[in-house]
Amino acid sequence: MTQERAVRTRALVLAAAAEEFAAHGYNGTTLLKVVERTQMTKGALYGHFSSKEELAAALIEEAGNDLIARAERRVESTSALVALRETTLALTRHLRRDTLARSALRLAVEAPQLDRCALGLIERISLPLTRAVARAHAENRVMGRLPPEAVAQLLMAVFFEIPHPVPRNDADAARRFDDLWKAVSGSRDGGPDTA
Repeated sequence: MTQERAVRTRALVLAAAAEEFAAHGYNGTTLLKVVERTQMTKGALYGHFSSKEELAAALIEEAGNDLIARAERRVESTSALVALRETTLALTRHLRRDTLARSALRLAVEAPQLDRCALGLIERISLPLTRAVARAHAENRVMGRLPPEAVAQLLMAVFFEIPHPVPRNDADAARRFDDLWKAVSGSRDGGPDTA
């Protein structure tokens, strides 16, 4: 019975924290607000999470893993273009309905250093979408030579309302711009106009 209650308490804390993080972001959320939302004691919260960082990291990991599983599950079904469409719509619908998922995505953008995985949540969600774009290109030749990574990132930015991960340096920023430009303009070279 005690273990069952601990599981329920942890889930309640995560749900309350997700509401706060989704509404106010990482910097705008305090553990005091989470405690107030749960109507529990600080001790109950600290029994499960020792800090705001640990709480945010748990949300990124747990809700993020669910998002990735949802993307992986749908992206391999049927034709690639249908799978890409259905995956994008299903993830969009899930993000609208699930506060845990929304908070995980927001936290992954605002506090990527808290993600415990080597590859960030945004990138991990992008991988199955990138595979689906590449497969759609191979099956249908509908996207020309557009870089699958750029198309996947563009879909995520438009449908999930998240920006690309912050570029690592100027060269990475230039490459990402060129890739996105190719994706939206149909340009073959994507580089700056040298004429």
